[in-house]
This record gives sequence, structure tokens and C-alpha cells, in this order.
Amino acid sequence: GWIGNGILCETLAPSSSPSKKPTTPPTISPSSLPSLQPSIVEQFITIVGKLSVSSDICAFTSQQLDAYIGAALDAIQEVTGCTNEDVCSAKVTRVCGKHRNDQPSLRMLQTETWQLDYEITESFTCEYASCNSAGDSATTQSVIAGTVAPIESSLSSDQFLAILSQNIINTGEFDASVVTCFAVWGIIQEPELAVTPVEIEMMGLFYPDWDGHSGTCLRGDPPLYMELNPQGWLYDTLEGCCARYYGGWNYNKCINMKGSGLWYVSHINELCVTDCEEGQGKTCGGLANPISDDLYADPRSCCIADLPWRFVEFCESESLLGNCYAGTGLYYRGDTAGSKVCVRDCDPSASGDTTCGGLVEDTYIVLHDSADECCSAEYGWMTNELCAARSDQVDINKYWPDKTNSKCILDSHDPAEDLSISIYNSTAECCEKGIHWLSEVECLTASGDSTSLVASYMFFVDWENERCVQDC
Repeated sequence: GWIGNGILCETLAPSSSPSKKPTTPPTISPSSLPSLQPSIVEQFITIVGKLSVSSDICAFTSQQLDAYIGAALDAIQEVTGCTNEDVCSAKVTRVCGKHRNDQPSLRMLQTETWQLDYEITESFTCEYASCNSAGDSATTQSVIAGTVAPIESSLSSDQFLAILSQNIINTGEFDASVVTCFAVWGIIQEPELAVTPVEIEMMGLFYPDWDGHSGTCLRGDPPLYMELNPQGWLYDTLEGCCARYYGGWNYNKCINMKGSGLWYVSHINELCVTDCEEGQGKTCGGLANPISDDLYADPRSCCIADLPWRFVEFCESESLLGNCYAGTGLYYRGDTAGSKVCVRDCDPSASGDTTCGGLVEDTYIVLHDSADECCSAEYGWMTNELCAARSDQVDINKYWPDKTNSKCILDSHDPAEDLSISIYNSTAECCEKGIHWLSEVECLTASGDSTSLVASYMFFVDWENERCVQDC
């Protein structure tokens, strides 16, 4: 049926055939208001960290290396609280320069600076699909701080070292001595976001900071000549810009604004320090100068290259702020230690050994394998046996001539002060060669060694009594 006045009418049912042409009015425009439905976009925050220890883990057996990796990962998870896999995951990604799924030997690559790389990934649901609401930004910063701060503080306070050391022992693959003189250092790189907020994208491309000499790439306002040639100067990512303009060791500094975590020399303190802001770790020496400071993967390499006058083992120990270095135990000239003879390269306070003269710090001090060798080379005017005995602080059963009192003395009973004096195996030899102006009888008697006298039964003149007497 029909309804209407004959001028305007409508059917109660749709047309049974399509219209002959499309309607001309446009469709209704989309709503200018955002949808009231919540966002279902997940933001993933990935934090990359790097660790090295003072032991060469790359020389471990495959079984030991697997145990160490597990111990390190457990320590990372304990420090950060990253144990709930629903919201947080942690994994080791590289070891000794190789990805974990690489099969070739895990010996450290020469260009690799860190023994172990790891990733911590946490996620949350954004309020906006762009992940740039105030709440999204606050959550992002909270997640980052909640991960980065515990790692940095645990490395600075030795908490991480203590946890890692205990974990290593608990594996059962290592002797306890492995962690006796252990040291660990590391860095945290800039976090990576799966969804880049709009305000960060609008900051612009990365360009090398030639003018500021910061050693990294900046974002936002490049010099005019770079803007005029964006293909030649500007990059979408910090990594790409750093790889192009800050190659080699400088790449690590470029991508880590808090410092590369590598080592450089502190000439004032005559040791090596890590490239990080002071207060971020015990070995931090402040940010390295990208122009004048060369960077090294470990303190030993730094000591060898930039402090060649320092004894390398001592320099390495001082740089790591360790107290376990006991010295080589070899002998050196004792002048610097206040001794008249040779002393050993060790710490008398730590060892309780009085033959120690202190740890050797500088390479100009010559080390010798034995006290005999040291005395022969350094104190050639002394009687070698006396010098060596005084150096080792042992008694020597030899005789020396006391020419003032015309007698021979056993050195173990009354040590000679003049170490250049000759010494002899017996009283008789000492009397014959050292107190030659007395007769043997007189010298032996004066020396208190009458038992060495042997009767000859020959006759000699007794001038006092004017007669001849028999020697018996």
C-alpha cells in the first residue's frame, strides 16, 4: 500500500531492483571525535645491556660457558625483578661476539668489546594507539627507570658482583677460586620502543654533532649545509648515523650517551677508568673525550697501550679497584723498599711475609727469578751467598773473619754487617785465609773452636820457658 499525499511517498519495503545510477550526495564524513573504545596497542620497551668480567669467559669449556650464561641471566633477572614472563622477559643475545644461535667457536672477535649482551623486554597496553598520552609517557619512563636504575646501582655497589659470584659457584662447574678476584662492569644502552610516539618522530632526523664535539649524533636541528643535502648527512636512526660518522671504538660512545662503558686512561691517577658518568660505578672516570681519549675493551689493554711505564698486572688491578693482586713473588733491588738487599714483589701487610718489599708499580724496576740472580745482578760488590741469605731471611752456616778482634765468627750466630766480606766453610779455612797473621792454634782458640785442633806430635820452641815442647 501507499502512504502519503501523492507528492512525497516511500515504500515500506526496499526496491526490488537496483537504482539506475549511484546517488550523487557524498557519504557522511567520519566522526571528528576519537572512538570511545580503549586502545589495544601494546608498547614493547626493549633495554639492551652489556657485561664483561675480569675472567676470560671465552676460554671456558662449552659446558662452563653455558653454566656462566645461566648464572649471569639469573643475576640480571634477580636484580631487575624480571621474573614474570607475562609482562617481562630477559634473554642473553650475544656471547663473545657471537649470537647465541651461532655454531662456530665462541672465541672473542677482535672487534668485539663486550663478553655478553642481553635484552630485557617489558610491555604494557597504551591508552592511545599512538602511545603518546601523558599516561603512556609516564608508564614508559617508569618501566625504563625500574629496569635501568637497579642494574646501574647494583653494578656500582657490587650487589650484582655478589649475586653473579654466588650463582657461578652454585652451578657446580667452577672452583670457588674463580670468583675470588672477580670484577664486573657493564652499560645500559638507550631503550628501544616498538611504537614510536608522534612527538619523538617529529623531532627529526639524526645528524653528526661536528660543532659540539659531543661524539654522538643529535636529533632535530642540523646545520644548514646538512639540511640542503639530507641524503648525504641525515639518518632515520641513531645507529645508522653513528655507524656512518663514528666508526670503530667511537661507535660505542656514539650510541651510549651515558658513556660507552669502555676503558680509557686517567693520566692524573696513572690507571685506567671506564667511560661513564661519575657516580654510575666505582670505576667510572667521567665521560671520555671523543677526540683525545682512546677507548679499550678492558683495563689491561688500556694499561699496555697508554701506561707502558706501569707494571701491567699492577695497573690492571688498580684500575679494577681490586685487592687480590698478590704480586709476582719475584725479586727486585730493595732500595725503593728501604732494604739493603733484594726484596720480593708482594705486599708485606697482606701476606705477612717480611721478605716482601711491596708491589712493583713501574716497569723500570727489573724483576729477577731468584735471590741469587737478583744479588748477582744488582749487588755485584756483595758476597752473593750473604746477600741472598739476607734477602730470603735465612741463616747461613758459614764463617766470616772478624779482623778487628782476630777471630772467625759463625754467621748464623752473629751475622756479618759488612756483606762484602768473604765467608768460609769452616773455622780452619777462615783462620788460614782470613786471619793469616795468627797461627792456626791462636786463631782457632780465639774463635772458640779448640775442637778443631789436631795434635801433630811435632816439637816446637816454647820461648817463654826456653825449651822445646811437643805438640800434643
